[in-house]
Amino acid sequence: MSDAPDPWTGDPTFLEGWPMSTPLDIRRGLTREEDVSFPLRWGIISASAIASDWIKSLQDVPGASVTAVAARDMDRAKAYAEAHGVATAYDSYADLCNDPNVDIVYIASKTWDHHRDLLTAIAAGKHVLCEKPFTDTASQAREVYAAADEAGVFCQEAMWTRFFPAIEHARAAMERGDIGELQVVQADYPDRVYALNPAVTGFGADEMPLIAAAGRAPRPQPHAGGIPSAHGGAPSAAVLQYTEQQGIAVITFPSGRFPEETQYIGTKGRITIETPSHHPSALTIRTGRPPRRGTRKDEGKPPLELDPSHGWNGDWVETHWNQDRNPSNGPFNHAERFEYPLPTPAPVTRGQPAGSRWTGEKLIRYKGWTWSGGNQHGFTYQAQAVHRCMAAGLSEMPQFTRAESLRVCEIIDEINRQCMERGF
Repeated sequence: MSDAPDPWTGDPTFLEGWPMSTPLDIRRGLTREEDVSFPLRWGIISASAIASDWIKSLQDVPGASVTAVAARDMDRAKAYAEAHGVATAYDSYADLCNDPNVDIVYIASKTWDHHRDLLTAIAAGKHVLCEKPFTDTASQAREVYAAADEAGVFCQEAMWTRFFPAIEHARAAMERGDIGELQVVQADYPDRVYALNPAVTGFGADEMPLIAAAGRAPRPQPHAGGIPSAHGGAPSAAVLQYTEQQGIAVITFPSGRFPEETQYIGTKGRITIETPSHHPSALTIRTGRPPRRGTRKDEGKPPLELDPSHGWNGDWVETHWNQDRNPSNGPFNHAERFEYPLPTPAPVTRGQPAGSRWTGEKLIRYKGWTWSGGNQHGFTYQAQAVHRCMAAGLSEMPQFTRAESLRVCEIIDEINRQCMERGF
């Protein structure tokens, strides 16, 4: 591996010898790319649309097999298993968790049942990947993670957003210092667990921010013992002040139409995670100057100087100099857009046929229902990372650690508390 390049020298599309979109677990040397072939037998809790997308995406992971599914009634479970080519169906989540042919359980049940289903799987000695929100409260999450540690099993919140190549690229760019010191994060999404993730991506989990929240009061859930939902209620908003890091996050949880963009704003530039930011395929990086590649600085010359006869000369990499003439882009208006198309067929709308694709080695025919929503095939990135991290014996995934999962839960708890007190 090469040494990490200076932000404005070397190849701007690489960090520490890796392409910017390289998964964090691989870039840190924690896992091996080939361990997507590590064998794991999956059991699926809940015969839901999102679980169907997960099963389809597992077909892009060479080591994955789905051995059992469970629903709340046997007729539904059998029909779901037949549609997805799964051998065993259960009408009991506990029975699935106790199946010796299941290594890891994917939980896609209702959020208010996650706490119960997580503890059931862990008690059976199974590894677990649970859809977000992980639990309704931080105290429930702490109990689950403590139980997983005691049982010695892998337990992970399935925050798939963190595994998209566009997010991996943005994380690497911030780590390299491309936008300087992070000052502001702006994000929006009706579901709090999504909208708050950029704040934790940018500022980390070490500091609990001061929070000022306003908006709709969350309603206690009768089926969850009166506990407010982690999803919260729209419209609402929160300002998070990271005093130690001298940064703020402005997060809105709207209803109706909304931009669904994420902005990371630093002292030297800005990163935009383009729409749809919770499952993105593109980002734009705006900085005050383009990358530099050359020897003028080493020769004692100014990196950029005006030649009256030929104009400006220097070591700058040629780029689009006049973008949108927006001064906030910086003195050189330097902006670069990076696109990472999803594996084909890229689901772009609810109800798109599952279809098939040629991987270069084999034809994959996606079993099960139609894709349930946009970009759902992006589950593939998270699925492959699970297999790599399990092969390496990791207890968590670096893209979304337990500390980050808990911090999001704690922030949601505080937002719920404030909105319960003075919300509308």
